[in-house]
Amino acid sequence: MKVSVPTEHFSTGSKVMHIVSAIAFIVAMIIMLFEPIPDSFSFNLHQSLGMLVLVLFAARIAWINWVGQPPTQGTQVQKFIAHSAHLAMYAISLGMPLSGLLITLAKAKDTVVFGMFTISGFAERNSGLIEFAYQIHSFLEIFCYLLVAMHCVGTIYHQVALKDGTLARMMGVNKNA
Repeated sequence: MKVSVPTEHFSTGSKVMHIVSAIAFIVAMIIMLFEPIPDSFSFNLHQSLGMLVLVLFAARIAWINWVGQPPTQGTQVQKFIAHSAHLAMYAISLGMPLSGLLITLAKAKDTVVFGMFTISGFAERNSGLIEFAYQIHSFLEIFCYLLVAMHCVGTIYHQVALKDGTLARMMGVNKNA
């Protein structure tokens, strides 16, 4: 049940979760580009960041359902593209961490999340499940790079070409001030 009225700007909670999720996701991607060595500090940080993204995904969905979000602006085509892009990002925010976790669990290895708690791996290694989860993770990785690039291009397009105040609206800045 939503407890607030529609607003012109995203709430502070929404903005914080968006920024932290984006940073965690980007750092996790960068780690795997430069140091994809299993069982290294960097790899463990990658896994921890993935779990953070998963928790923030769940929190964002709950938050949006509780406080709402500003209506999408633009033409019908722009609204469709924005809605599709958000659904794709949500799918990645859910699918990447879950498939990555499944890879580790199926390898019968534990996932230590920021040294605070451990998610125990399966009792036995499952090669078929490892391969299945790895294929999903790899597909989503490529899709993720494309989607992040498109998201950045879309933001720049709104800011530079359309000059419609979308970025200011997202950041809660009054563009008329």
